[in-house]
Formats: sequence, structure tokens, C-alpha cells
Amino acid sequence: MSEPSVEMLEGRTFDVLVVGAGANGSATAEALAIAGYAVLLVERSDFGSGTSSRSSRMLHCGFRSLEGAAGKSLWQHLTQLPDRLALLKSAREQLAARADFVGAMPHRVRPVTIVMPLFRGGVGGMQMDTAAALLALLGTGGIPLDYKRLKADNLDDLPFAEWLLPRHDLAGVVTFRDYVFDWPERVCADQALAAERLGAEVRNYTSVNALRQMPDGQWSATLRDEMNGAEATVAARMVLNLAGPWIDSVTGLVSAETPQRIAASKGVQIGVALPERYKDHGLVAATDKGAFVCIPSQGLHLIGATNSKFTGDPSKAAATDAEINDLLARANALLPGIGLDRSAVCYAIAGVRPGSRGSSGRIVHDHAADGLPGLVSVTGGTVATSRQTAKSLLRLVVQQLKVSRPKAGSAPPNVLEAGRGAADATAFAAEHARTIADVALRRTGEAWSTDFNEQTIQDIAASLGASNGWDQARIAKAISDFRAELAELYRRDLGSVSSPQTDISRSTACPS
Repeated sequence: MSEPSVEMLEGRTFDVLVVGAGANGSATAEALAIAGYAVLLVERSDFGSGTSSRSSRMLHCGFRSLEGAAGKSLWQHLTQLPDRLALLKSAREQLAARADFVGAMPHRVRPVTIVMPLFRGGVGGMQMDTAAALLALLGTGGIPLDYKRLKADNLDDLPFAEWLLPRHDLAGVVTFRDYVFDWPERVCADQALAAERLGAEVRNYTSVNALRQMPDGQWSATLRDEMNGAEATVAARMVLNLAGPWIDSVTGLVSAETPQRIAASKGVQIGVALPERYKDHGLVAATDKGAFVCIPSQGLHLIGATNSKFTGDPSKAAATDAEINDLLARANALLPGIGLDRSAVCYAIAGVRPGSRGSSGRIVHDHAADGLPGLVSVTGGTVATSRQTAKSLLRLVVQQLKVSRPKAGSAPPNVLEAGRGAADATAFAAEHARTIADVALRRTGEAWSTDFNEQTIQDIAASLGASNGWDQARIAKAISDFRAELAELYRRDLGSVSSPQTDISRSTACPS
């Protein structure tokens, strides 16, 4: 599975050029390759290193769409029928996306029990019962909802109960089954590598520096290797712009007159360590500052998320002290017994959501309406709905292009587990890993674990150095670059030492 150099791509023609190898781009490349299209997938950084890696890591079952609509009067439903139908459609799409994702990648997801508190004056138990009945009618794709409603005086030893019970307005909780994907970066890499095994050309660290439509209707793209500066020009019959928050930058290469499609917003999550018995439980709640989530992920829990407008370079988005402190304050207010402080924060993730300007949800933009036939962009897509995005784009491509080779069939799943270890780093050359971050964050997932340390970084660097012929100076620079990335983008300092903790917060202190 050797990677072609950029120069080797010079002059080649593809059916479809897919720009961006996050969840949407990698899933689409795989779907197109299965169908028999000649595909080139390029990513300016590494697979899944952008917005996809900052995902909430949840496959929602639809409750968040329905909880506000359940329990309304018949007159309210009739007078707000379009809104109610939109909510039902959203819930049905979430259920379908969850079932599809779980069925296609069972080795990348796991079920968790979600706890949702009910407060007096807020959404009531009967409303949630109605929402659960609606979800069952919409169809859960064969995945049990496992819905239960519990009174505040009957929570026993349910995780989160002891931290909720100091609240006098707690009326009870509901619990239900949802799924999390601990490792969204690996999902993207799996799909990109599956596309490659099916015949697609796949390149990370390759940017599109120029894009124009030729007189015959095909597209010409100039590619640049971000590692060595080499360039090549290729042709494609269609271009799918799935570059996430960089979508407008890609269309801007074609024409400055193309309307802006992205409404970017920044979301921050913090990773904290909770007691072992919480590992299969999460919590979601509606607050006056928006949705609050606390989701188990690779031995920690992710608490989020903030939501603010964003301008600037998405690759430089990082959590501020104010945003981290805001999430801690929200957690302590919602869960009075949790007692979190800054020493509990292992890392912080900041992602830029590529929302759709003037609308919500996923939108497929066919730029034929802008006088650019054969160019298509997608805004508002998520990891959870990426397979649905891929199916939508496949249908669109089929309408416009005939396949150029026999249908390939599906590739066998890549069932590699997180934490393969630094000793396996030489094997990652076949998976296009070029940096310590590629291995630690996206090929093994070790950097997200509670016991990630300096020795692991040294081991990965040594293995990469041996397989790539790096000298000691190059190895030292790779380590320095990675530590700087951890500190700047993920607010993780492996050299930090936790301060003394109270009895409650000691159990939630981040291991150092």
C-alpha cells in the first residue's frame, strides 16, 4: 500500500476528486470506490485531523430533537405543524444514521447509558415518555432504546445521582441507550484506507492550490505536497468539496464571486477523569446556556460544549482559559456534588463547526447554480451523519457520471484497536502516518488515554525515525513539534503536576 508521490499523479484523470478526508470526505471516497468510480481523495493535513477529531463522539438516538415537542397540546401541534414535522424528520434521520453507523462499524462504537435529569419547571416525565414512544414509532433500526424513567427518591447507586441529589429541584431522571465512537480520527482513517484498498488514490498532506474548469467541462486541480512542496496537476470530471470549515476557501480558488456557504462556530470540550464505575454512563441536560453533555471517551469523560462564532484559521482553534472555566462552572452548577477544578482537566478540544449559512443541518450545494457545473460542496455535515452524506453524494454523482470500471464491492473492515503501541509505528507508513501526531492521535489513539506520557512520545519518535531514516536532530524536532501541538491545540501539558484534592475532587483529578 505504497503512497504515490505527487509527481506520479501528474496528468492523470479521475472521475471524482474529493477534497477533504474528514468523516464526510473519507466516507464518500469509500462509497464512490465501491460503486466503481476512479477517485482521488486529498487532505491538506492528516485524515480526520480537523473538525472530525473535535466531534462530540455521540450517535444521538433522537431525544434531543423531540424532548421539546413532546407533551404539547393538539392545538399547539396543529398551529406549529411544519416545525413539528421538521423535528420528527430530524429524529428519524438521527435514528437511521445511528443504526447505519453501528451496523457498518460495530468495532468503532460502544453502547452507553445516558442519564438525563428532569427538573421541576422544565421538560416533564410524561413529555419524555411521549418522546420515547414517538422514537419507537419512528423506528430504531433494531437497536433497543432501553428507556426508563426514575423518580428522584429511587435512583439508588445510578452514576451521576450522588452529584445531582444536592439539587432540590430534581424531579427524577430518564435513562436510555446511546452510542459513542471513542475514536473519530480512526473512523476517518479506516474509511480512507478502505477507499484505497478498493482502488482509490489517497493522499494526506496534499492541498489543492488551484482549481479551474476547463472548456470541456472537466476540472483541473493543482496539488501541492505540504511536506516537500512538490506539485502536480490532475483532471477530474467532478469535484466534491468536503473540506469542512475550509469549504469556502476551496470554492474561492475557482471564483471570488461564489457565495459564502459556511457559518463557522467554535465548540470546546474538556476531558476529565471520573470514577471507574462511570465508564459506561454519560449525562445530557438542557441548561440556560444550551445543551450540556458529559460523555465517556477512552477512559475519560468529555464535558461540553461551548458555542461561539468563529473567525480565523480553523486549524489554530484552541480552548481559552475562559472557555475551560465556563465549562467547569456549568458542570459544578448542574452537578453540585462533582467538585471539579482546573486540576481535573486532562485536555481541552476546540473544534470549528462548518455550519450552513442561513440554515441548520446538512446542505448539499450543487454549484451548477453558480455557473460551476460539476462542483459540489456540503455544509453542516457531522461524523454521525457522514455515511448518509456519502449516500446522498453517491446518488448525485450517479445522476451525472457513468462509472469507469466494474463495481468493487465493499472492503473488509479494519478492526485495529486503539493503543497498538509505539513498537508498531513502522507499520503506520502503509497508513500514511508522517508525524508523531498522526500516530499518537489518529492511528493508535494513545494520546487521548489517561496514561499517555513522555516515554510513549519518545518510543513513537524512535520508531518513526527508524522507519523514515531520521537523525537525532530530526527526531528531537518531531518531539518538540508534537509537544507544542499538544500544549497549543489541546491544552495538554504532560509535565504538569496535580495539586492536592478534596475527597470528592480527588476521584476526578486527571492522572498526570
